[in-house]
This record gives sequence, C-alpha cells and structure tokens, in this order.
Amino acid sequence: MRASHLLSIVLIVVIAVLAGALSQRYAVSADWTYGNRNSLAAASARVLAALDDGPITFTAYVYPGPQRDRVRARLSRYTRADRSVTLTFRDPARHPQQVRTLGIGEDGAVQLRYQGRSQTVSDYSEESVTNALQRLSTDTRQWVVFLTGHGERAPDDKSSGGYSELAAALDAQGMTTRTLNLAEAAAIPDNAALLVIASPQRDLLPGEVQLIRAYVDAGGSLLWADDPGPRYGLVPLAQSLGIHWQRGTLVYPDYRKLGTGHPAIALVANYPHTPITDHLNQLSLFPFAGALDTLADSPWKTNVFLRSTTRSWLETGALDKASLTYEPDKGDRAGPLDMGIALTRSTPGNAPDARQQRAAVIADSDFMANGHLSNLGNRALALSVFQWLTHRDAQIAVDVAEAPDASLQIAPARIRLLWWVFVLMLPLALLAIGLTRWWLRRRR
Repeated sequence: MRASHLLSIVLIVVIAVLAGALSQRYAVSADWTYGNRNSLAAASARVLAALDDGPITFTAYVYPGPQRDRVRARLSRYTRADRSVTLTFRDPARHPQQVRTLGIGEDGAVQLRYQGRSQTVSDYSEESVTNALQRLSTDTRQWVVFLTGHGERAPDDKSSGGYSELAAALDAQGMTTRTLNLAEAAAIPDNAALLVIASPQRDLLPGEVQLIRAYVDAGGSLLWADDPGPRYGLVPLAQSLGIHWQRGTLVYPDYRKLGTGHPAIALVANYPHTPITDHLNQLSLFPFAGALDTLADSPWKTNVFLRSTTRSWLETGALDKASLTYEPDKGDRAGPLDMGIALTRSTPGNAPDARQQRAAVIADSDFMANGHLSNLGNRALALSVFQWLTHRDAQIAVDVAEAPDASLQIAPARIRLLWWVFVLMLPLALLAIGLTRWWLRRRR
C-alpha cells in the first residue's frame, strides 16, 4: 500500500512537471525557401557580426494592426540571427513628438539605434535595413573625393559613362561622395577618407600632381582607375606608386562563345586570394581594359586582385574583330596579365593615425560606370574595393543580393506555346467537353 502511494505521488509530480514544460511556448522556425530568402544573407550577417560592441534596437512606429505583423515578419530575420537585436513597437498616436522629429509618415517607420547613433527606414527590405546598419557602424560619414576638372568620370554624371549609380551605392553604405577641382581648391580636404582618380582625359597641372603625391606621401588612401592610353601628366604618380602601365588593350578570342559582344571586353572568372576578393563569387566584365606591371624597386607591398585569363592577350594594334590575331613580334603580350593591384605600406610618421596605408590601381574605369555597374559582379567588386580602401574590412563585399528567382524569364517560342494552349486550345477543349455532355444528356 505504501509503495503504491509513493508511486502515485511520483506520477503526480512527473505529470505536473510535464504539464509545466508543455505550458511553455516554444518556437521553431525553418527556412525552406529557394535561396533562403527568409533568412539573412551572408552579407547582412557579416554586418551584424561587425556591430558587436553593444545592443541594436529596432523601434517600429507602426499603428496596431496587421501592419505590425508584416513588419515583425520582415525584421524577424535580424532578431533570429543575433540575440543583441531587439524589436519593440510604439503607437505613433501616443508618441507624436518622436514621429514629428523623425519625419515619420502615415505608413510608419523603424528607427535603428546603435551606440547612440540612429537611422530611420520606411522600407523594411533587407537591403534597406542592412545599409542602415552599415551607416551605423561608423560615427562619422567618410568622404570619398573624386578628382574633377580634367574630364574624369564624375559621381553626379547620370550618363552611361558617369558614376552616379556608384555614388548612390556608396552613399547607401555610409560614404559621402564629393568632387574636387584642385585648380580651385588647391588642397585635398583633411576629412577625405579616399581620393579617386577616374580616367582623366586632359593633362593635370604639375602643381596638381604634386598635391596628389603629397597627399599619398602623408598616408592618404588612393584609388586610381584608368584606361589604355596616355597618363595625362600622372606618370610621376605611377612611379611613386611603383606601377607601370603597359601599352595595349586586353582582348579575349572567345568573345563569341562567351557572348560578351566584343573581344575587348575582358572577363575575370577567378579572383586571386585577397581581402578584396575573398567573398566574391560572380564574374566581372571590364570593357577596354589595360594591364599593369609593378616596378622592382617599389616601396609598396603589392597584391594582385584582378588578373586576366591565360587565353587573353594585350593587343597593341587595331581592335578589328575580323583580323584580330596574337602577334608577339609586334608587341602583343600573352595572358594572364595583371589588371588590378592593391598597394599597402606602413603609414608615414606624420599621418593622423597609425593604420596601414592603402591604395589600389585598376587598369579600367568603365566597369564602375553606369552602363556596366549592374553587369554580373561589377557592383559587388567595386563596393569591395571602396570598403577595403576605407578600412571597413568587416563589411567588404556587403551588398545584399536580390532573390535568385524573383523574376520569370520565358523564351518567346514558349510564350507563344503557352498562349495557344491556355488561351485557345484549353478553352475550346472545355467547351467541346461541355457541349458533348449536353448532347449526350439530350439523347437519353
């Protein structure tokens, strides 16, 4: 009797414990979508990992109702990925002062806060939220200064050869683009995080070249993207960087098979192992690119991050598709050839900080232009170069990709087939079946 009594007590306790455990709320989530579109992209995960010095708070000013559920679903990928990310809701009607201060409209918005800094977004897409987190990663907006006055590519130029799309992408990641005419300013701003020289078309004055060299000698970061042809007074800068521009244009004999449309569109499929390219996995296209050599007595440590394929060569003659042949006796050079070189060295003693000095030289400026930036991996590569040069190593190659199957592309022949089947044949078949059944019933 005593044993059965003890057994009953034990069973009651076990049932009570199990009931208490079952009364708790457990959430299990799994993302089975193609491309994991309901989970954070690897790029966004790297941004969150870089923000490890404090909590990240999302405050959603959204009216109670179904809209809150949609916002919670869109932002849950961040709260699931990192426990330091919290999401709270506020009723805009009860916080009118904050709503006016933040400029929030009727559709609501989310304020992101990190280490006392804040960003407000009304678009809850991953690209928008991740870009806002990138802007929160630094307490000052970095100036990327583009040299102008000599026909260079400009960040405010919206033509196919301009850099306006690149400037918009840099601004979304927390960099402020500015233009600089050295003939007018006679100095490079002290808050310039990076100076960009993008394919000048007229000679720079000797004084301008000297100002650029002094900026580099003092530890400034530099990106020089140029095309085959003359250097327009920048040969002394190339010498101080330990770089030599080879004569000619890179060509690819397999352009018809690859479908690039022209032999002078260089293709990079495999990137050397460098901090700039480690996270890149897409092809990049470089229209009318050149090639670079490094000088033996260069004071910089060089690291090639762009290199052409072995089947390419440097063409020194006319780019005639019909008669384009490799002729080494006329100066042509066989690939692989260096197209992009990263330069590093210890920061000079008079520099404002002790970080490693960085520069990059690319033998093509077209790949970042509006007409080519969206081609394959060009945008990701361009942003990686700028991130590395501005010492944002944790955010290199952070560019949230679009969903892999967001659009449906059907060949014209299949579209016509679908039209015949679903617009004509299927309705006629259904009509015939209906008329047949009606006729059979009438005969009974």
